Amino acid sequence: MTAPTEPAQPRAPGVDAAAPTLEKNAIGLVRSTIFAMAGAAPGQTVAITLAILVAASAYGTILPVILTTAGLLCVALAFHRLNMWRQNAGATYEWVSRAFSPYVGFLVGWLMLVAFTLFVLIDVITIGPSVLALLGMSPSNQWGGAIAIVLIGSFLTLTAVRGIRLSARIQVVVALLEYSIVTVFAVWAFIAVFIVHKAGTIHPTTQWLTFHGTGAGVFGASMIIAVASLSGWDGGIYLNEETSTPEKNPGRGAVLGVALTGLLFLIMYGTYQGVGPSSQLQAHSANAIAWVGQTLGGTAGDRIMSFAVVISVLATTQVAIIGTARVAYSMARDRVLPRRLGNISERYRTPAFATMLLGGTMILLALIDIFATSVSSAMTTIINTSGVLYAVFYAVTGIAAAWYYRRLLLQSAKNAIMLGLLPLAGAALLIWVAVKGTQALTQAELNALIVIGVLGVIMMLVAARYYKAPIFKAKIETAETTEAVSNFGAK
Repeated sequence: MTAPTEPAQPRAPGVDAAAPTLEKNAIGLVRSTIFAMAGAAPGQTVAITLAILVAASAYGTILPVILTTAGLLCVALAFHRLNMWRQNAGATYEWVSRAFSPYVGFLVGWLMLVAFTLFVLIDVITIGPSVLALLGMSPSNQWGGAIAIVLIGSFLTLTAVRGIRLSARIQVVVALLEYSIVTVFAVWAFIAVFIVHKAGTIHPTTQWLTFHGTGAGVFGASMIIAVASLSGWDGGIYLNEETSTPEKNPGRGAVLGVALTGLLFLIMYGTYQGVGPSSQLQAHSANAIAWVGQTLGGTAGDRIMSFAVVISVLATTQVAIIGTARVAYSMARDRVLPRRLGNISERYRTPAFATMLLGGTMILLALIDIFATSVSSAMTTIINTSGVLYAVFYAVTGIAAAWYYRRLLLQSAKNAIMLGLLPLAGAALLIWVAVKGTQALTQAELNALIVIGVLGVIMMLVAARYYKAPIFKAKIETAETTEAVSNFGAK
């Protein structure tokens, strides 16, 4: 009996039908969820935000994390619903282009590329100090940091090139190690702080469950930190063309990733903040969970938690490289970026050129950040805008979901809530955070945002007028059903 043939993947006009594509069915729901959680990097993120969130909230960390998780779950639901419509590695870029306008879609895609690239850069810069601290060396050692960045950055880039299956296996191993370590120490901290009230710990009160903590907390600032902390959970959605049951599993992975990551962050923040005096926590703000490990378990605890931070950095860096390369690939496939970025390696079935270009550029910029102080200051200014960019494109995704399904909203109460109210509620939260975040930026950072926007408009005009990309003539679509449909890849 002859096996049924697999339907050909639809392609954009001008795309060679014989060209290799991303590997289909390479990962499933579990690994898609792990990619989502790795993107948020619990170990790394809590290490660098625990002290500032405790200071901003006055120990009222719990409510901001709960509300942020709820809001991001609404946005993750929007990702899920839109992915049920179109399964494209460009995700929000593709959805906004088809639901709103190709011109708006390009600008959103540009913001995504900038935000993701800055995210990768932050991760690569963090590699050096994290590894040096684990080895007991000074985190400010320039040559040691440079060597660590080159070696580990190259390894992460090359494994991303070699194929999504290899990267997924690495992510599974790292996830098991990282989440086991931080969970064990969270249980240890809970016992020390909440049950036995170990000497030197902070005694928890009901004020920890209020909007202003012990009295001096600033809720707005706490929410900005919480949203920035949980960003990156969308890492698995950009692998939708490589995931089994692509119209369902990537979106489910995003929703599960937000829920599980939010729960893990809630446990870590709620327990770690009480293991010692605030003055000591602030003194160790650069790697707060290493201090948690040392306080609870001495030098061994410090080393174990530092190890968790390092592998968290490695995992999120790889996820960021992979996701950014997929978005660039999708846009290049639509001919709005240079076509070379859309080339797929016939051997590895990955966007090898885009991946190596991104990884190599980030390693170079990280080295410049180490050795060139003046350039480093300019890069820091640009990096500080990444949180606002993330909030904007997450919000746009929520709005796009409600807009695309608008004709079906009044068919039932379920549709009105799931397709309209929840995505818009998540978008409203992110818009509020973006506005608050923008108000907190310096003039130089605001100027950086303006430059990013102007460059996006210029590149959009180049793509539309010079490249004459067919996507700019795409027909705007509106939902006709709430069921998952197969609109796979480029079409």
